[in-house]
Amino acid sequence: MNAQPIQEIQFIPTWPQPDGRLLKTDLPPAPKLPLRDVLGDRLAEWIEQAAESKGAPADYVFAALLAAVGSTIGNARWALVWQGWSEPPIIWAMCIGLPSAGKSPAIDAAIQPLRKAERPLREEAKKKLVDWTEKAEVAKIKEQTWKEAAKKAIQAGETPPDKPDGCDV
Repeated sequence: MNAQPIQEIQFIPTWPQPDGRLLKTDLPPAPKLPLRDVLGDRLAEWIEQAAESKGAPADYVFAALLAAVGSTIGNARWALVWQGWSEPPIIWAMCIGLPSAGKSPAIDAAIQPLRKAERPLREEAKKKLVDWTEKAEVAKIKEQTWKEAAKKAIQAGETPPDKPDGCDV
């Protein structure tokens, strides 16, 4: 039996020539963001002032602001596209630019008010955590003492004591 060699089929695609416009390094500037038409005067003025004070484009501040606002809504509200399709208010945003284009300062400008509002809440949460930790430690000691007493009672053939209040925090 003579085995026939398998013929290889070579497929060489014909690629189109790249568009020369995309290879230029001197691109035109991005179009101006119509903040006042979209957001109104008050918010647009805040974005413009924040961008100017941070030395960043207003586009970066606006993108970071959208993401920050979406995160503050959290799971409280979801957009219902139609029955069976709902989306959380998460807005993924990215500032793309060369180094020193003002990306980080712009993001900071949008997030700084959020940090200022969160600071007192964070301090209160830390105090509550410290209080809870102390209560949890006392509860562990009470439960450990109860377990030891219950173990001794069982070994002595007696009825174990009831679990004391404050063991479950």
